[in-house]
Amino acid sequence: MLKVGRLADYAVLILHHLGRMRPARLAMDSIAEVTHLPLPTVRKVMKYLVDADLVISKRGPNGGYQLARPPAQVSLAEAIAAVEGPLALTECCSAQGNCEIHDRCDLADRWPGVNAIVVKVLERTSLADLDRFGRHEPHVPPPLRELMAPVRHL
Repeated sequence: MLKVGRLADYAVLILHHLGRMRPARLAMDSIAEVTHLPLPTVRKVMKYLVDADLVISKRGPNGGYQLARPPAQVSLAEAIAAVEGPLALTECCSAQGNCEIHDRCDLADRWPGVNAIVVKVLERTSLADLDRFGRHEPHVPPPLRELMAPVRHL
């Protein structure tokens, strides 16, 4: 199964909520409350997000956490990569490329193209886009709508 890991999913959820509250700063316990995530999980994810410069942390009485950029300028690719590292669908797409059969595989040079398409969609889908689809519109992010149009075969 191809899926985004749980912590990366939580990272997107946290960033989405911070984007909705921007420019306000939220305390860690407030983030846990609005996202319905356990506080230890929020702490763990926030470390990744701060380290990736997606979230700004400020200490003190008026401190808290806030999104580093407007939601329209934060992509899902950045959010996922902050937690999981570079996006790679298969071993042949990863920088390490530790596939045992790479030299003998008919698909080794094809997977990177598929990977590039998926990454491009995630790069073109921002946190702001998450509010533009899903509830009352088709469950397709704006960058994919054109690709999802019916294909006419001649």
